[in-house]
Parts: sequence; structure tokens; C-alpha cells
Amino acid sequence: MARSSSGQRQLGVTPFGTATKSSTTKKHKHSSWRSGRLRIFQSWPHLFACAFAVIAAGTLGVVAIVLLTEAANDEVDPSRKVLELTAQDVDPETTALEKNLLKGNQIDARLAVVLWRDARQQLSGASLKEAQRELGEGHVNPILEPLLKQLAADFAAGKASAFTIWVAEDESQQGNAVDLQLDGLPLGRFPIEQNRYAITIVQRSGQSLRLEIIGQSAAKRRAVFRAETATSEAVTRHLPPGATDTWQLVVR
Repeated sequence: MARSSSGQRQLGVTPFGTATKSSTTKKHKHSSWRSGRLRIFQSWPHLFACAFAVIAAGTLGVVAIVLLTEAANDEVDPSRKVLELTAQDVDPETTALEKNLLKGNQIDARLAVVLWRDARQQLSGASLKEAQRELGEGHVNPILEPLLKQLAADFAAGKASAFTIWVAEDESQQGNAVDLQLDGLPLGRFPIEQNRYAITIVQRSGQSLRLEIIGQSAAKRRAVFRAETATSEAVTRHLPPGATDTWQLVVR
């Protein structure tokens, strides 16, 4: 019986064996707790880096959505990219002035724009270059005379007129300006002011032209440019310097 009891102690079923097992377990738990706490402390930098990456990605996502929303604003309503010129937009005084200039074989900047468009369609090579030089200097040479006569005939028949486009006022946009090009021909630089003002152009009826708005000086980071006629209004929003927006100019 004594051997049997001794064997039980060796197998760990005696009170000493059980106590020894319990003591070992506590040491193991204590060691595991210290190891786990160490791993947690060691993982803090990684957790912080992951959290920062998630926050940064979320912030960038929000910024991207805002920028895309602003850029998309100009595409929401295509009708806001069309200006229409009708008989209600004709400037009678300027139209009479242009008629008189043509009768005297003379031109101004408004007539030069129309004649240069005609020249590009009907002339080429050296003749086109010479016409460009003469128009830039405000002169009419023999090469341009047939184009001049045709334009004078269109004025007489009521097929060509001087039209008024109004640049809308916007006090918040003071300091901003845009360049305008009509079918690739520069019309000039136009500031955005606190009072609206008129741009007068000469065009033939029955045409659809491309009007480009090019951002220039930008005191307000991005320009907002609006223009109006008697029957239409067009707008360009969020136009930074150097960027271009395109409208359609329809002459009825």
C-alpha cells in the first residue's frame, strides 16, 4: 500500500503533486500575460500607423469628391453652355457704323475678326499670311477686297449685324478675368466686375460658333464667368488660370 501511495505521489496525484502543478500553471499564466502585454506595446506603432492611414485615405477621399463635384458642376446642365444671339441682341448704332466703314473700304477690330474667319476658309498659303498681316494692322489690300465686298453685301441684306453680349456682374469675382476666343480668334481679355458691361461682336446670321473661355488672373483662385443675351444665359464655374471652357454661340 505504501508503494501504491508513493506511486500516486510520483504521478502527481498527491497534494504535493497537485500543488506543484498549480504553481507551474500560475507561473505560465504570469509569463503569458507579460508576453502578451509586451506584444500589445510592440504593436501600438503599427496600430497607430494603420489608423493614421485610414484617416488620411478618408480625408483624401472627401477632398477628391468635393473637387470632382465642383468640376462636374459645369456639366450638370448643357443648356448653360449655349449663348443665343437673335434680332433682340442687334446693336443698331454699331451695325450702322460697320456698314459705313465697309462702304469706305475700311475695317475695325470687329470686322477684322469676321474677315479673318472668311480668309481662313477661302485663302491659303502666302495669300492667307498676307491677309493675316493686313488685318492685324487694320488695312485692306486687294486680296481682302472680295471678302470685304461680300461682307458689305451681307450687311445690306440684313444677313450680318453687330450683336451685344452682356458680361454679368459679380462683385465677389473682382480681380478675376478671362480671355475669349471665337472659333480660335482672340476677342480680348475681359475682367469680371461689379457692374455688367457689353461686348459687341459682328457676325452673320445662321451660324454656330465655338466660344472659348480661358482663365487668366485669379484673385479668387477660380473664376466664375457669366454672360447673357436677350434670350439666353451661359456660365462657367471654377475656372483656374490657364484652364479652358467651351460654349456654343448660336447666331439666329
